[in-house]
Amino acid sequence: MAKIEFDCPECKKTNNLFLMGNDKGIFEQKCKACNAKLEIENSPDGIQVKSLQKILKRNYKPFKEEGNKKIPSDYKKYNFDKENKKTATFIAMLILISSLLGFVSGWRLISSFDSDYSGSDEINLEIVVKNNTMNLENVTIMFNDIEMNYTYQENGIYNVLAKPGIYSVTVLASEHKDATMEIFVPQQENNLRIPVSDEGIPGTNKFTFVMEEGSGNVNLGKSIFSQIYSWCPNLIFLFSLIGLWGSWVTYKLKSFHHAQIGAFFSVLALGGGFIGPILGIIALYYLKKNKEMFTASFKN
Repeated sequence: MAKIEFDCPECKKTNNLFLMGNDKGIFEQKCKACNAKLEIENSPDGIQVKSLQKILKRNYKPFKEEGNKKIPSDYKKYNFDKENKKTATFIAMLILISSLLGFVSGWRLISSFDSDYSGSDEINLEIVVKNNTMNLENVTIMFNDIEMNYTYQENGIYNVLAKPGIYSVTVLASEHKDATMEIFVPQQENNLRIPVSDEGIPGTNKFTFVMEEGSGNVNLGKSIFSQIYSWCPNLIFLFSLIGLWGSWVTYKLKSFHHAQIGAFFSVLALGGGFIGPILGIIALYYLKKNKEMFTASFKN
């Protein structure tokens, strides 16, 4: 065993090194005082100590400077925030237009129900009156409490002439309860028929009253177009509002999942016929493709 002493070139502190076996050669050691990496060479000419810290620093600096020279001084850095904002704005505009078209569709639907049809031609309507066992004859048919003239066809079918619009229709039959139904007669060609059966179209120009025996009144509810008038415009407006919210969420890059919800409901708003849903579907595609834009709230 041999013991050599040397001074650290970094902190000038004296260190000891114990060597086993061959005590000549080059050895690496850390300074006990400053923890600097040292290279100790023990030779017949004496002990030489080099600091590996200084060697690393000298080698690193030229490498760094050489690396910088490879980058042109006028190199335009890629701005991720700017690119994300452009994409988000594009998708948000798709959702926004789809939602606004939904508002237009809802307003047009309301306008079609509330239109003044006083100048329209009368439409031949089929009022079918029956009970659980048979068709009924000799009934009274009233539109908005006004008794209507009718022509009896057969099989409980009564032909009544009326203009498009909303009506409260009441049918009175002896030994049966009075039956009332709210109907909406849309603008249509006269005498629309189902080709196979040569009958009117239910809910459009054909309305069926199933009478109950006894006395009193029965409310048969609303026809299909009257039901559409009751809830469809409100749903379209609601879906369009959710779409507007989704457009804002997308533009602000708030939440990927919330943006998807907004785009989905903009499709359901059915704006502009097929135009709105197509724009909403395109927005959903680009949202999925660029979901990494929503980095801060991707899990929301």
